[in-house]
Amino acid sequence: MATILNEQGIRNFHEVAARKDFFRQNLFRVIAFGGANFFSKDDLLYIESASLPSKTINNIQVPYMGLSFNVPGTVQYPNSNAWSVTMRMDAGLAIRDKLEDWMLSIFDDRDSTGNYSIPEGDEGVTTLALLDKGGDVLRKYNLYGCYITNLGEMTLNVTTAGDIVTVPATIAYQYWRVE
Repeated sequence: MATILNEQGIRNFHEVAARKDFFRQNLFRVIAFGGANFFSKDDLLYIESASLPSKTINNIQVPYMGLSFNVPGTVQYPNSNAWSVTMRMDAGLAIRDKLEDWMLSIFDDRDSTGNYSIPEGDEGVTTLALLDKGGDVLRKYNLYGCYITNLGEMTLNVTTAGDIVTVPATIAYQYWRVE
């Protein structure tokens, strides 16, 4: 009897998996980064890894007569201060140049000036699109109030076969919404 149930369970799983399929890690594109007009279509911006941001509802315990009742509280966006992406560099380093300029606009260490306000409007939005296998957008996640906090090291090595150089970057944001 257990063998029959296992065969039916496997068959059912296979049928459902074949019909619904699974989401793949490579089915995403960052379609706006550093604001809607920060990068143009002519820029070779290719973000090869990112993460889908998370969201947490804080739990508040309320004691009453020796019991602790759980009550939903406020929302938090874990790692909103450190959303990491890895991008490929173009041959002319134009992407790196734009990222360095973005950092300089936030804080210029030559004269301690910069834009210390939270970015707003289209200038502070980064959009991550999740795609189906045909390349159509399933849903979009907009991260609001974005600014760059870290531009990572570019690893260079003359002994490689000419690998494409990537650079990590870290973005802070305030909150996100599904479009």
